[in-house]
Amino acid sequence: MAIQRSQLKGHKDSVLTLCADGDRLASGGADGSCRLWDLRCTPRRSVRAALLKDEVSAVAISPTRLELLLAAVGGKVLGFDLRSEKVLLQEPSGERDLARDEINQISIDHAGHLCAVAEDAGPVHLLDLNTWRVDKTLAGKAGHDNICSCVAWKPGRDWTLASGGLDAAVVFWQRSGRGRKVLMQQDLGEESATATGPQLLNPPFVHSLAYLPDETLAAGLGDGTVALLEERRPSARLRGHAAAVAQVVSSPMGLISAGNDLQVILWSGSREASLQWSHHEKINWLASSESRLCVCGLSNEITIYEGLDR
Repeated sequence: MAIQRSQLKGHKDSVLTLCADGDRLASGGADGSCRLWDLRCTPRRSVRAALLKDEVSAVAISPTRLELLLAAVGGKVLGFDLRSEKVLLQEPSGERDLARDEINQISIDHAGHLCAVAEDAGPVHLLDLNTWRVDKTLAGKAGHDNICSCVAWKPGRDWTLASGGLDAAVVFWQRSGRGRKVLMQQDLGEESATATGPQLLNPPFVHSLAYLPDETLAAGLGDGTVALLEERRPSARLRGHAAAVAQVVSSPMGLISAGNDLQVILWSGSREASLQWSHHEKINWLASSESRLCVCGLSNEITIYEGLDR
């Protein structure tokens, strides 16, 4: 299989985060810029940009809010109106300072009403995008005891939000604010990264979450495995990385994971590695855009992989 690779250039420093919706890609960088890319263009280019005062740690776009680009800077979430005819977006259309510490991920629900915000202090905030007020803060005994690193909305009509953290826990939240915590167990098998990798101990910190079309939740863990959870219970472990799994993403081609071993793996429906290749640098984020895989890392370029569906 011949994988095609190209780059998007525009950021001046490391690209930290990505979010894709169809042929649109949003990116945020350590240069303090947030960009929107049209992947249909030839050559592909940034069609909107906002220059902010500090690094952009998270971005979000949604098919149900086509006019809205969200960016997280420090403890703030900023919203920009994409209906503006200007390429450079000057002033946010909405802004909320809601987190005590740095924001790690933001994600818009399928209705386009709420944005889930994961922050270093542990709570998950729900931001109402219609009023720009905090709808609810998810924390307490069922919440995270450490950094909340990631969030993911369950597809479909049922209201479920999953969050993952550096307390090695996945929490399933209900609309009422109640949560069910599932602790990830250390992978100690003979094929584990702990047994074969460069580190003696790899705690199963939860670095990334992604729901699959069948509503299985995939969790990228610090022990080098991808945990699969069905009905809010661990059901399987995918092994193939020699270091922590930094990112997981659901794509039309299947589940894709990226690790700190610089390996990217496409998993088949039978949960086997169907395709694996090396990326040229440590990976910060993955995003799936149609049949493309978008990858950002330590450099100021975004890599687009195509041909994975052949």
